[in-house]
This record gives sequence, C-alpha cells and structure tokens, in this order.
Amino acid sequence: MNFPTRITTTSCSAIDNIFVDKRRNYTIKPCINGLSDHDAQLLTLNDLEQPVSDSKPCYIRNINKITIAEFQSLLSEKLWEDVFENSDVNIMFKNFLNNYLRCFNACFLKVNISKTYLTCSEWITNGIKISCKRKKELFVLCKITNNYNLKLYYKK
Repeated sequence: MNFPTRITTTSCSAIDNIFVDKRRNYTIKPCINGLSDHDAQLLTLNDLEQPVSDSKPCYIRNINKITIAEFQSLLSEKLWEDVFENSDVNIMFKNFLNNYLRCFNACFLKVNISKTYLTCSEWITNGIKISCKRKKELFVLCKITNNYNLKLYYKK
C-alpha cells in the first residue's frame, strides 16, 4: 500500500494495514468515507476460484406435489399428545420438532445427484460472465459512495 490512511493537519500515516500475498491478483485503493480520521482501504481480490471437492456426495431433497401431499397426510395423522401433555415449553417444542422432522425426513428423501448436473453451465457465455463481474463492481461502488448518478446507472 502506498497511500496514507490517516491524515491530520500535522501528519499523515499508513496504519491499519492489510497484508496480502503479492502473488495474488488484487487492487487496493483509498476509500474516503468521512466516518473518522482514518480512511478506509478498498481491497479487491480478482480471479479467486475455490476448488470444488469431489470427495463429498451432493444431495438434494425430492420435493414435489406427491411428496408434499404425503407430508401433509402424515402430519394430519400424527398424534400430538406428547407435545401438549407437558407443561414445560422447551420440552413441548422439542417433542413438536421431533415429530415434525420425522415426518419431513420420511417424506422428503435425500437424492444423490451427480456433480456434472450442478456444474452444467454451458449457457453462461463469456459476455454474461463479464456483465456479472461489472454488475458486482458497480454494486460495491454503490455501497461505498453516495453518487446518485452511479446508483441510477447501476439500477438501469
């Protein structure tokens, strides 16, 4: 960082530093927010990609009209005596939650899905990726500034 973050009438200094690995692609800029005598530092990390671990299976719940109807039926047939026979609210809640989750887990089974199903995104073109990146940059700028024209541009 090569700019001061604390500027007074008698001095300027660079304090409250952030340390970043120079091998990473990043930019850092001053952000004068007027909240104190310390200016903020806007750190933008570019091209960060998290590797997806293939070791864990991926599950989703099978929720459709049939499973919802089955769930409603199980809930309506459930005897709720163990919930209402106790006077302790915490025990009542635990009993309710146990009954509810038993019905939920019985009706909405987890289904293992393949990773290729989740990462299938051929329809996302390079232009869409660039637009999304620009939209995120504009969103961050709108959060740190009060520029009305910028906010209108972002919404447009």
